[in-house]
Amino acid sequence: MLETFVLSFVEKLTLLEKAAGSRVSYGIMPPISTPLDDCMSIQKAARQLAGSISLSQFTFIVTFVKQKKNVGGHIELNRIDEVVFIEIDPGALALPESIGAILCHEIAHKWLQVNQISSPIEMDNEILTDIATVFLGFGRIMLNGCDVMSVKEERTAEGTRTTTQTRISGYLKRDQLAFVYRMVCAMRNVPQSECMRGLSSAAADAICACDSAHGHYYSPRFHQVETIGAALKRVRTEAITQQRQLAELNKHLEYVTRSFCDTVNNFITAAHKTIDTSSKKSEALVQEAEHDPVLRFLHAIKKEHDLEKMAQELASVQTSLKPLLAHSTVIGRHIRKHSSQFPSPSSIRFNVVKFPKDGTKLRLPQDSPDLIVACPTCHYRFAYNTMCVSFEPSSWVPRFMNWWRTRLKP
Repeated sequence: MLETFVLSFVEKLTLLEKAAGSRVSYGIMPPISTPLDDCMSIQKAARQLAGSISLSQFTFIVTFVKQKKNVGGHIELNRIDEVVFIEIDPGALALPESIGAILCHEIAHKWLQVNQISSPIEMDNEILTDIATVFLGFGRIMLNGCDVMSVKEERTAEGTRTTTQTRISGYLKRDQLAFVYRMVCAMRNVPQSECMRGLSSAAADAICACDSAHGHYYSPRFHQVETIGAALKRVRTEAITQQRQLAELNKHLEYVTRSFCDTVNNFITAAHKTIDTSSKKSEALVQEAEHDPVLRFLHAIKKEHDLEKMAQELASVQTSLKPLLAHSTVIGRHIRKHSSQFPSPSSIRFNVVKFPKDGTKLRLPQDSPDLIVACPTCHYRFAYNTMCVSFEPSSWVPRFMNWWRTRLKP
């Protein structure tokens, strides 16, 4: 199952790809080589970043203004003016790598505005902006500058004094940015050697840790059509398995018609409805065509997650099915022992099946195992067989009977 943060990031990348994927370069910008230690170099870097994402029509003016606590920068988003002002906290000058990350984040805000992409939730919108920086090719700059530390040694009359300064930029932590970076590289088929180029040691370590913990989420198999086919096959197999078990329970119900008929019948109807709904959903999900390879990759992740969830929901039917089957076996064996009062089971009683969805009855070949039956009215298909019901105890039935006897003792 997909972790919550993975689903959230995949959904945001899908949003970005749908909105502007065809207009975005698949390349990754190298780290900013010019030292960002004065207004001229920072202004030039902003112009290069904007030009790389088709924002050359805007003039970005970068100034240094004290920001609120834990805020690295701010951009003035005026929809009309072609001059865009970016403010950066002066404290970032001591750690130039963080300036690159701040510029990427603020310029990405403008790109999102131009492309009319946003989230109604302010904090979610900031996270979307951080993800957009990686999507736009600024991943290396963000990873290198999102969490920077500087250690300086200064000689004084008292001896050597060590000063450590740190600065965190953006809203995603480095490990989260690393995940988004690797996801973007994977969905665009960027080789891992290219992904690792130009990263700081801390950023490279974050990528390695991410690969170890979450590498299966950006596996190349999501580019393969067979991946979803395999997930669909698991749903189909699980559906058939549960349908066969339901068929056994249904035969027990027919034989023990005056016992807990309503309870079992309601369960069978609901279970078949779950299977029918999951089967239709899974079939419809796989039939969705997508020609964009990136969207196909992203959708494949979500589709596999949804199909795995459907398979687990189908498997959960067993939780209620097993005790009901145990009850019916115990009751059936008890009734069979009293053959003078009750008719003995015969396969002729089980070659007429009633479809769980609409109640349509259909006569089937007698003593036929492992049938796939299709209703002529509602077209629902499910597994069944017309073999005579068996009350041979499974391994769990004796334990259940012992428990039942203890409950009956005064």
